[in-house]
Amino acid sequence: MRISLIFVSSLAVAVGLSGLVPSPIVRARQGAAPLPAPRFHHIRLNSVDPERSLAWYSTYWPRGKKTTWGGVPAFYDDIYLLYTKVDKQAPGAFDRRLQRSVPQSAFWTFGSTVKDSLELFNRLSKAGKDFEFLPVYTGPDDDKGVLHSALGPDGDQLLTLAQLKERAAKGSKPEGVTSNQDFGYLIDPDGVLVEFNRGPEENFWGHSHFWHEQPLCAANWYVRHLGMQFSQRRDPATGQMVTVGPHNPCDVPIGEVSYPSFIRSGQLRIPIGNVRFANGGWSWYTRQCRFGRCGTGNDQPLSKSKGQVVDTVGLSYPDLDAVIAHLRATGVPILRGPYKLAETRAILIEDLDGLSLELVEAKK
Repeated sequence: MRISLIFVSSLAVAVGLSGLVPSPIVRARQGAAPLPAPRFHHIRLNSVDPERSLAWYSTYWPRGKKTTWGGVPAFYDDIYLLYTKVDKQAPGAFDRRLQRSVPQSAFWTFGSTVKDSLELFNRLSKAGKDFEFLPVYTGPDDDKGVLHSALGPDGDQLLTLAQLKERAAKGSKPEGVTSNQDFGYLIDPDGVLVEFNRGPEENFWGHSHFWHEQPLCAANWYVRHLGMQFSQRRDPATGQMVTVGPHNPCDVPIGEVSYPSFIRSGQLRIPIGNVRFANGGWSWYTRQCRFGRCGTGNDQPLSKSKGQVVDTVGLSYPDLDAVIAHLRATGVPILRGPYKLAETRAILIEDLDGLSLELVEAKK
């Protein structure tokens, strides 16, 4: 199963697993029948040069393959990257100087999991200028960063400012804070932020991260409307596996920043909303341009993804009619469709923060 929630679990343990509720999965109300868990199916991208991007991914992930789906060029390994050729650079590309996508939609990154992150790093370091790694900053006093997190003084640990100060004062690493995850970032030719991290399996798509105004509310929404499931974590107090959600309230205070991060000012990682589905899981973090962190006038709401580099994210279900009935029963507008797509059909909706979602009928 394509899932990588270990990456965020170390920070959750470090700050305390508040809000753990051993409750059953939320079922949609208003008489709607529950949906089966969807599969992550595709990401639609607007690209000036799809062939260049396909070549980039073929170098980055040799196990994948160039193909076509629905009449457009594609790269495939468990999910599809689907390319629409456009005449000029679409908005929403990642800006190295600003350390964010401009404008910023709810899409942050998709990530690959590798058993040997050092091998991948060394291989791509020799692959040319298209594979320039983003700096990963290890603390508030780090002006240069490292090229992947394990090179930092705290290795791959996710630490809050308070924990960094505690470590500096004691001259030792805080107990119980290990993630065993090395991670780093690249930018593909279209401006998509691509993350790699170390894990137990080789997965082209190991995890996806998104921004949301209220991450826990987003998790509630995806469980209720799209058939996803709340994640489970081990409660450190009891050792038992408990369900994280439903979140009530879901609009909760934002925690302090933590490091390492590709964001020089640190990353807001609390609260984290996690969900699972048939072939993996997604995680939601709060919008980062808050509290003046991105400069005067940049504390703006997330923008709609349609028309951006990352245009649409696709999920698949075995029966689209059941999905349509469920969405209507729970009050989610269908923006387009059903319409013919490849050898099947699909509909288009948006989530709470304007991420365009294409729901496809597919057996797999």
